[in-house]
Amino acid sequence: MSRPKLHRAHSSAAVDPAPPSRLALCCLGPILNPERDNQYYELLGVDRRCSQTEIKKAYRKISLEMHPDKRRQRGIPVTQEDRERFIRAKEAYEVLSDPKRRKVYDALGELGVQLTENPTSVDQNKVMRTMSHMSETTRCSILLIALAFVGFFGLYFPVLLSTNVQNTTDIPWGWVFLPVWVIDAFVLLNHLAFVGEGCSGEEEGGAPSDPENPTDEDFDDDDAHGDDIPVSARIFHLVVFLLLVIFQILLVWMISTPSEDRDNWGGVFAPLFLSEALRLCVLIPGACTSIPPIDLGDTSDTSDEANFEREVQMMRAAQNRAIRSMHRRAIFGLLFRVLQEILIVVKLMGAQMSWYEVFIPIWVYCGSQLLGGCGYCALSNTIQATITPPPEGATDNSWMTPEDRVKAQAAQEASAAGTAACCSFVCVFVVAILVAVKAQDYSSFHAIIIFIPLLICLCLCYCCTCLFICTFRELPEEEPGSSYEAPEAPAAPVASPTPSPIIPQAAPPAPAP
Repeated sequence: MSRPKLHRAHSSAAVDPAPPSRLALCCLGPILNPERDNQYYELLGVDRRCSQTEIKKAYRKISLEMHPDKRRQRGIPVTQEDRERFIRAKEAYEVLSDPKRRKVYDALGELGVQLTENPTSVDQNKVMRTMSHMSETTRCSILLIALAFVGFFGLYFPVLLSTNVQNTTDIPWGWVFLPVWVIDAFVLLNHLAFVGEGCSGEEEGGAPSDPENPTDEDFDDDDAHGDDIPVSARIFHLVVFLLLVIFQILLVWMISTPSEDRDNWGGVFAPLFLSEALRLCVLIPGACTSIPPIDLGDTSDTSDEANFEREVQMMRAAQNRAIRSMHRRAIFGLLFRVLQEILIVVKLMGAQMSWYEVFIPIWVYCGSQLLGGCGYCALSNTIQATITPPPEGATDNSWMTPEDRVKAQAAQEASAAGTAACCSFVCVFVVAILVAVKAQDYSSFHAIIIFIPLLICLCLCYCCTCLFICTFRELPEEEPGSSYEAPEAPAAPVASPTPSPIIPQAAPPAPAP
């Protein structure tokens, strides 16, 4: 029986933002990974330059030796340390077996992988430890870069834009949008490097010839270290970005012309609509991704090979379910965005509607963000109530069981998502109200008032960052035995000769909604 392979959906690769190229990794590496993080390789017992085949063999060996169910079958008691080691090894395998994630990990470490994929799941202790390893030069560089960002992007663009809108100055609109051109130039370099890496052949390998029917060669012949994103997906990212740049250029050209000549707004927004259509065409197949059924096979077969196959099938089903959910959410957001763009074009072309009616999609979005934020906060409180209370004398979370750790992480992600949704509601709602009032009554207030909420948030974030970086000191190393040790639990009984074919511990935890 051939072993199934965890495949990666190329449709999602064509939809997500382009992964960081070598240029971005070189810029962020000294900040997020000041000391080369080799912990994942050490967990699997392999070298940093090992092949994909060696990684899979190492993980399979650890899975057969350290899986809690298999240890119980052999009559070996399972300790908390064994569970944590197996969970960490599984996390390491999920990252290193994916060439794209492995490249990010090699450059940015575990913290960089979490930040690029799911910032809400970042471990605060990991951030603190990374900060403690930064040199004074690196911290000063971060502050200077942040200051340049706040000054150039947070003050230059809003001030010039508002003064030009009020006709206080007559600065060319091309100079007003200078920060936008700088960002476009950096993103364009990243896209060109991303396409160049794929065309050079250095990033090939790792993708099965037929994802639905992988062969043994697809599973075993995986020596390439590179990314499995095809060149067509890389070019797709570049084309979509170039369409956005063309839209920006046409927009600047249109607002630079006299007001009586601004009648071709449909042509200005045409590149933007084309880019949205391309995204929708690629999103639809991912939204229709089927969930492969889990074939348990012979339930009486409790061999290591059979259990390993069931584990991989469950991981594949969870992966496809996450991909389908991600694409459906992306389609929902895209349709709302396109509806808002159409209403703006119709209004600019002379339709008799108020700006409050034009911003109906934004009001609906704000309402959904508010309801979603409240729901996430309620979900976080519900999950927190199910976690076992800490025993007396506990100073850290070492007393938590694997189930409690999963619940705590889900509660943290739900709380972060709720906070982000509420903050998004406040910022978007306030700015949209100010824009609608200003557009409806041009002489109501100065245009700079629209940017004040954003400027306040930006300045507060910068001040907090400066305070944190300047006052942070190196963390003391943990002393052995300093953490709380839970009382030793009685040894688990030996499993019956016919255990359940499902392996709950091996299945990935369900993500928070």
